[in-house]
This record gives sequence, C-alpha cells and structure tokens, in this order.
Amino acid sequence: MAAKIVNMANPDEDETLCATVEEAREILAAMVERFKSQGYKVDEQHSPDDDYPQYAVYDHSDGWIGTYTIFLQ
Repeated sequence: MAAKIVNMANPDEDETLCATVEEAREILAAMVERFKSQGYKVDEQHSPDDDYPQYAVYDHSDGWIGTYTIFLQ
C-alpha cells in the first residue's frame, strides 16, 4: 500500500510519496536522524487514534518547525 510523509504544520508543502509503508517508515526514520544530527530537538508523539507516530521537530531556539507523520494513500 502506498504511503506519504506529511508535515502536519504545513500540509500544502510537498509530500514525500512512497510505494510502501515500510519505505515511508525508513525515509521518515532517516529524516528524524538527520534532524537530530543537525542539533534539532525531536519529540516522538503517539496518539491512540493514529496508526503511526508523529515527530515534532524544533529548531535551536525551540521554534516549532513541524510535525511529520505517515498517511496511507
């Protein structure tokens, strides 16, 4: 099943489309690691209503950049 990675702060920005959920998980995990390696703060959030975790990303001054998650196509 196809999936996409979406920034919930700006759902109109370009999405990352993936052929499978597993590919989306791998790409999102790499994105999270890249944010962390650049010194950004990443908070993983789990909502009981959502199938996939959400990752809130904050810059060096604790400004919210966005929240990334996976949506099924």
